[in-house]
Amino acid sequence: MASVPLIVFLVALSGLFSGLTLGLMGLDVIGLQIVQKGENKEMARCAARIAPIRESGNQLLCTLLLGNVAVNSALSILTAEIASGLVGFLVSTALIVTFGEILPQAACSRYALQVGARTVPIVKFLMILFFIITKPMSIALDWLLGQEVGTIHSRTELMEMLKLQISLGAVDAEEGKIAQQVAEGALSFRDKQVGDIMTPLEDAYFLNSDTKLGYDAIREIFETGFSRIPIYGRDKHEYRGLLYSKDLMLADPEDEMKVGDFIQIFGRKVETVFEETKLVACLNAFKKGGTHMALVRKAVTTVDTDPRFEIVGVLTLEDIVEEIIQEEIVDETDVYVDVDRQLKIRGRDERKFDLGVFNPIWRSKADKLSLEEVSAISAHLTRTAFAEGSPCPLHFETVTWLVGEAEVMNLKRHAASGQGPTDVDMLYKSGQQTDRCTLILQGRLGAFVGHESFKTENGAFSVLARDALTSDFFTPDFDAFLSTSKVRILSIKRELYNRAKELEKDPAQLERAKRAQAHIMPRMPTARRLSVRNRASTDEDDGSPRVSHCSAGRQSPVQSRAQL
Repeated sequence: MASVPLIVFLVALSGLFSGLTLGLMGLDVIGLQIVQKGENKEMARCAARIAPIRESGNQLLCTLLLGNVAVNSALSILTAEIASGLVGFLVSTALIVTFGEILPQAACSRYALQVGARTVPIVKFLMILFFIITKPMSIALDWLLGQEVGTIHSRTELMEMLKLQISLGAVDAEEGKIAQQVAEGALSFRDKQVGDIMTPLEDAYFLNSDTKLGYDAIREIFETGFSRIPIYGRDKHEYRGLLYSKDLMLADPEDEMKVGDFIQIFGRKVETVFEETKLVACLNAFKKGGTHMALVRKAVTTVDTDPRFEIVGVLTLEDIVEEIIQEEIVDETDVYVDVDRQLKIRGRDERKFDLGVFNPIWRSKADKLSLEEVSAISAHLTRTAFAEGSPCPLHFETVTWLVGEAEVMNLKRHAASGQGPTDVDMLYKSGQQTDRCTLILQGRLGAFVGHESFKTENGAFSVLARDALTSDFFTPDFDAFLSTSKVRILSIKRELYNRAKELEKDPAQLERAKRAQAHIMPRMPTARRLSVRNRASTDEDDGSPRVSHCSAGRQSPVQSRAQL
């Protein structure tokens, strides 16, 4: 009966070897690496303990099988000694199958990581104990079968595994759907070519290099919502450069500079790719930060001419990202969900942008000044033209009335760009009397000053011919003319100035005149009011020379910096 405890011990060892053989050898090397980086910290620790012995797969297998066979053989011998041959056979078979195979393998198949991690010291001891036998056997297996590298799944298998995990509730359904889209896009992305996802040339937005960056052009660019716009020359196949819409903050719409000249300031670049170029190569180029747009070209060959290249489409970083996530990215300025298929966003094309605040004042205000404009202009003139101690001082309240009564003129230049002014474009002529003082509201006036006709430019809030208000026979010694295509001015006549001087002497009469004036003065919306103030504060720092005459006896112009 002394052999009964030994039989129990051998049955336990048999179960251990059998269970570990199934449990440890069923753990894939790559699977262990995945578990080690998983969110379950307990499982990650178990995998980290098992990984070193699992990497010696063939030696581990030989150790467990050798121990299992040895224990089962010893168990059969002991049971045969206790009972007859048939009884011993039946008993040993029942013990080995039940306690040495079924139960331990069933447990280890479900809890392989936990059981394996707790038995690592025992396994390491056995591997050292049987090293002399198992090491040569493992070397032979490695040579015969090759090193174990783990399970490598194909693209289809990976996708099926992902779908199965999502269906089993590994992640939230919505998150799983997005993850599946991204995984599918990422796996198929490397085989895609530029021609598969580019925006065709006919659907792309280009600008001609001769386009003038006036208010209409800048407004159109803004409404398209594009951040990068290719510029072409004779046709769309002659690429000239790239315009970033954010660069337009430095453009002066009044100058109406050609976009081809404007883009030379920044030197923006695009990548050049072909339809057969892999998207991976394009993504790597975009990641360098040089640009996020590429022109797609193809070679056109004929029998009698050399090969030439034509632009067939445009590719952006957004196109590549959309291909990876398998979904269209729609930002707040997009009108189409899919440009290629002309699928519009519902209601987006019906949006009305209030872009009136960006229009020139002469378009929205005609020949009227708002109360806010009157206030801003009056404050400026009070500090400059009608300041205390000047030849023509007036208080702010009087200047406010004077500005409100003055004539607002919207003038258009008749001379072509690059040509000298015509007689119609002349506002002042040297030697010709005038009774008007001029304040520039929008645009620029050019001036030929002095005997040498030195040319200057005068921008917004510059004052010309102020002495015409105080002198009955004022003759300017300069020529002033329209310099930009459109100019908006405030013209103050000497007669009106004299009327303002009379009102200043009678505050009650001045107050009545201002109240009568307020009834016909329009008020700007808040956004437009801010636009005027911002425009005024910007123009004060433009550094343009100003022409201003303060006394009738002066023979040379005085250049001053007007401030608001």
